[in-house]
Amino acid sequence: MTAIKTVESKLKNNGATGITVWDFPAGFALAARIKDLRDSGKKIISKTESNTNNNGSHARYVLVK
Repeated sequence: MTAIKTVESKLKNNGATGITVWDFPAGFALAARIKDLRDSGKKIISKTESNTNNNGSHARYVLVK
């Protein structure tokens, strides 16, 4: 399965919970795959949330049906 198909599948399976970079192995280019999906016509919203393990933040991506 390609990286794009893996991300799309996780987005569909997780529904309103969405996905974050923490759902993938270290070094996975999630933001790039989200861009690829958006470029192909998928509507995906991004929600910024605080990390629980440091002072930063990350995006949670949710597929809009």
